[in-house]
Amino acid sequence: MTDFLLRVPAHPEIEAAPIMVEVLAREGFAEVKLAGAVRLFVRGAAVRSADGRMHILGDAYDEAGQPIKPPRLDDLGNVTDGIARLAARVWGQFVALRHDDRTVELYRDPSSGQPCYICRTKDAFYAASSVDLLRRVTDTAFDICRDGIIRALAYRDLRQDRTALRQVEELPPGAAACSASGGFSYIWQPLKGVNARPMPGDEIDYQLKAALLSAVKAQATGARRIMLELSGGLDSSLLALLLAELDIDFAAVTYFSHHRGEDEGGFARAVCASLGRPWCGKELHALDLRLHESAAAHLAWPSARLFTQLFDRLARDAMSELGCDRILSGGGGDGTFCYLQSSAPLLDCLGNWRTFTQSANVARDLAMAHDTTIFEVGWRALRRLGLPRRLTWKRDPSFLSRDLRWSLSRRAKHSGMDVAWAPRGKCDHLKQMLGIHNHFDAYHSPRREALRFPLASRPVIEAALQIPTWQWFEGGSNRAPVRRIATGLLPDEISSRRSKGGFDGIILDNFLERSGEMKAHLHDGWLASEKIIDVEAVDEEFRRFQETGSGRINRLMMLWDVEMWVRAAGRRKLPSLGDCQDFRVRPGG
Repeated sequence: MTDFLLRVPAHPEIEAAPIMVEVLAREGFAEVKLAGAVRLFVRGAAVRSADGRMHILGDAYDEAGQPIKPPRLDDLGNVTDGIARLAARVWGQFVALRHDDRTVELYRDPSSGQPCYICRTKDAFYAASSVDLLRRVTDTAFDICRDGIIRALAYRDLRQDRTALRQVEELPPGAAACSASGGFSYIWQPLKGVNARPMPGDEIDYQLKAALLSAVKAQATGARRIMLELSGGLDSSLLALLLAELDIDFAAVTYFSHHRGEDEGGFARAVCASLGRPWCGKELHALDLRLHESAAAHLAWPSARLFTQLFDRLARDAMSELGCDRILSGGGGDGTFCYLQSSAPLLDCLGNWRTFTQSANVARDLAMAHDTTIFEVGWRALRRLGLPRRLTWKRDPSFLSRDLRWSLSRRAKHSGMDVAWAPRGKCDHLKQMLGIHNHFDAYHSPRREALRFPLASRPVIEAALQIPTWQWFEGGSNRAPVRRIATGLLPDEISSRRSKGGFDGIILDNFLERSGEMKAHLHDGWLASEKIIDVEAVDEEFRRFQETGSGRINRLMMLWDVEMWVRAAGRRKLPSLGDCQDFRVRPGG
């Protein structure tokens, strides 16, 4: 991840406000010279065109997975559609910047990893890689946005430009923004021209594997040694296979607990033994769950879940012990590999004249994959026919106050993505991929900087979207193309796995021990005072859990995560510009 801070003054001819040049220099930032009064400070990887008008902040690769060199940008700075051309040629974890004397355009690649937050004031347009940088440079304590909190609770994985902090926007993955005007435009439109025809199995496997190899090779470039977070499931095991095929040095780490079903070490060891690569296990400890510390305190959105704290210390220790400086994770595989709990693939098959006659087989495959009946699959498909063809997120009203439940729309629509006439299953598939971004920025240093998610990278996403949704379930198993790629190369117990363990037990223990404390804090907290939650319903659910040991724990934990984020964000203060030596930008730079 590259840290950056951009300032575009609203009136370049007027002496600008102070900016923390000396402080940023002490923290490792370097100023990149731009035309006029625009200021850019960067810490980390960056590439610029020869004329200095086009910049890439972060890691960027070409179609072959090779790092982008400056000459590839030289023809993009002086054309009005330079950002769109770059978006078509380049992918990675980056924010691109194109500027002239007065305005700046920004574009964020749809692959995970490089954040971009924006703040517009009467004096300037600011963009930065973190909210804390915006706080410092604007000398503003951003207030909590009540509407943003409500959206986070009601439509969990619908995350666009508006955040839960007033005055702070987020540049969504695949979108562009301009300093001279408000709003965003989506340049990345993955459903335009998406394939609707059935594909031969060997063609699917070849194209998907080629994209996977390119993504893994690119995101391992420059690393001394890779640490693979190997859960023992199919997705991370596939990464191990690809790393071995590319002859990239890596060591695998598996996190485990001693609760029943939460030690995947046997599966992970089998993978490493078959590939001849080293493996180690790291035990999770409930003490690493700091209940009153928000894992998302550094973000503009309460997206990080409490249990991510479990892994940060273990990852740091493992990186040091193994001599690794890069982490690869199989995160995002469920979304990319079309793990749909839906009947939409049957509708996609029925809607294609080439495959209409295969619909009975597709219904059977879906029934087997979802462990249900063909009748149930067909009935759910009929019900889906009445829903519009678009990207929508269904409201979760549980534990929200009665007034909110009545006022919120049953579904919230994604604005910006053009689904055109894409089949319903494709819309669901893309929705899963967009939703996973809500969980990729939840980690702390050094894990956050080292993490890469090849399965959620743009080449893999686009290759996966070309595969008809029903073909992901051929033979009655989910991830059918991935299983074909792995068959014979990974142990049979891996390539045939349909599910894997989680870490619910260690979280449940913590919940059991401290549920009374959590109930009291939620009862008297910000969500209650703002009449966002139904306090009586929350109290009743805690009471039921304490009496029976069962309840909607995930939803209660989500309420707790949001409550802790509100408190942390409200307390998050950093040195103001008044504590720093001023540097004033005069006309002409």
